[in-house]
Amino acid sequence: MDALPIQETTGLPWASRVEGKMHACGHDGHTAMLLAAACELARRDSFSGTVHLIFQPAEEGKGGAKRMLDDGLFRLFPCDAIFAMHNMPGFPVGQLGFRPGPFMASADTAVIRIRATGGHGAVPDKAVDPVVVAASLVMALQSVVARNVSPLDMAVVTVGLSWPVRPPM
Repeated sequence: MDALPIQETTGLPWASRVEGKMHACGHDGHTAMLLAAACELARRDSFSGTVHLIFQPAEEGKGGAKRMLDDGLFRLFPCDAIFAMHNMPGFPVGQLGFRPGPFMASADTAVIRIRATGGHGAVPDKAVDPVVVAASLVMALQSVVARNVSPLDMAVVTVGLSWPVRPPM
């Protein structure tokens, strides 16, 4: 589920057997945690009720929860409460972190096209260097959180490339 378009070359026993697809994200861990929770709930005699275990595919921007809601998830599986779980590298083994409301980062996309005039390094005054413009833009975007969001609130801005990298138009 949710394999990324990457050719796996690890040679590990659990490596993807599908050409050009790799589980290079945490979804295998998420699946294992969800199944472990299901096993633990099924094992306990003290639990009474109905539990719907939901795996959110493609939360990185391919639809995720919105798509599941649009498909009628809660009409088909009504819930009184939702508890979300995500793996978090860096947490000590066996430790869980809890917080009411939104937790972790979202994945949003903004496409920025820089139009400039290239030139020669010997005559930089004759060009508007797109590399310098892009570098300045990245630095400015990185300061958005530091100067506009309270340190008591969670916020992240990451500038990166999306899959697949599209050539300029």
